[in-house]
Amino acid sequence: MKVIYLSILTLVLLACAPFKEPVFKSFDGTEGFKMDGQTINFSLKGTIENPNWYALKVKPSMLEVTIDGKKFANVYLDEKMKIKGKQSVSLTAPMHAELEDGAMMRMMGMALKDSVRLNLAGDVKGGVFFIYKKFPVNITRSVSPKSLNPMKSMNPFKKD
Repeated sequence: MKVIYLSILTLVLLACAPFKEPVFKSFDGTEGFKMDGQTINFSLKGTIENPNWYALKVKPSMLEVTIDGKKFANVYLDEKMKIKGKQSVSLTAPMHAELEDGAMMRMMGMALKDSVRLNLAGDVKGGVFFIYKKFPVNITRSVSPKSLNPMKSMNPFKKD
């Protein structure tokens, strides 16, 4: 019985321990780009470093994409991802985006601009074992609309 109590105490302490967020190291492009009406399916490739000693699991999540302050799409992570502890891991994340009405017309207008303000915001659910938390994500970058071309492997997330 003591082992059960000790295990529960250990899990509670792990849940309360300081959590270090994974670090996005590099964007390595996209692949498998397919468009079907208002939905775009693709895989995002990148390298992520987990500074924690334990593996993290990221559950399917949704982020809202706005461009120059106007909602453009919702982007969904389609599968659970596992990031090994104390390592940099190259991942390919299957995703899909559901475009807002008129998004394609706005995209053609953006092609003429030198840069646009891209924002990704929402909650990503991640954790260890059966203990999960929602972590807020709010990333804003100025990007060239040319770098958003899914056929190129340019880095639209390069910091300003």
